[in-house]
Amino acid sequence: MSARAALPPLVLALHQTPLRATWSPLAVGAGPLRSLLSNLLERGYRFLPLDAIGPEGPPPGAALLTVDDGYASTVEVLAPLARELGIPWSVFLLVSAVGTRNDWDLHGVSLPERHLREEEIVALAGEGVGIGSHGMNHLDGTRLGDDALAEELTASRAWLERTTGCRVDAFSYPWGRVDVRVAKAARAAGYRLGFALRGGRGAERAGRALPGLAIPRLALYAPDQIPGLFAATALSAPRAGRLLRDGAGALGGWLVARALSVTGRAHA
Repeated sequence: MSARAALPPLVLALHQTPLRATWSPLAVGAGPLRSLLSNLLERGYRFLPLDAIGPEGPPPGAALLTVDDGYASTVEVLAPLARELGIPWSVFLLVSAVGTRNDWDLHGVSLPERHLREEEIVALAGEGVGIGSHGMNHLDGTRLGDDALAEELTASRAWLERTTGCRVDAFSYPWGRVDVRVAKAARAAGYRLGFALRGGRGAERAGRALPGLAIPRLALYAPDQIPGLFAATALSAPRAGRLLRDGAGALGGWLVARALSVTGRAHA
């Protein structure tokens, strides 16, 4: 078996990618991100575009780079970095936030930042960047009724397809949360792929029931800016270390969602 074939498949999830490193939990600065991605390339990973991914996810030795929410730093920092490294990537867009600032989120957890404008989304699609949906309002689908869930899935997909002229058949579940019911709704809404987070609630069961509709991703957070930490905790760590990393990410997402709920924001 070749060294490349021995590499486990990898799906990365980013949020904010500011020019400078910061300790805002959802942000990974340009310098550390370049180092992290370069290290993966040096290890032998090949990055695939979204439309090359099947229901089984990336094959061994392959990686997929994704980013959620659709922030301005996506075009200002991530896009030129990905071009420099020759890495294809995909963005999952929060449709109701297009052209606005992220006042819906908890600042301190996220950096105050604007979301992509419509013309920027069109330009990304034209450049071959994969376009997926992150819903209309960043709602936890496992807490929605059937009608509201269907609206989140179908309305966001329709807007993105109408705006970009591209087929949109991939969905990133807000908070990484999916169960069998949500995965079935995604399939009924016309999605070919659905992305959760490693350690996300219900994702493993949904993935077994509907292959391709709960592909686990590994989220990158501010601590991953520490040199070597990502490789130590995500790539070569003992299973207990990986479980701890995944559990911490899932718990953090749950705490933010609950905090948003307490403040009365609809996006929780």
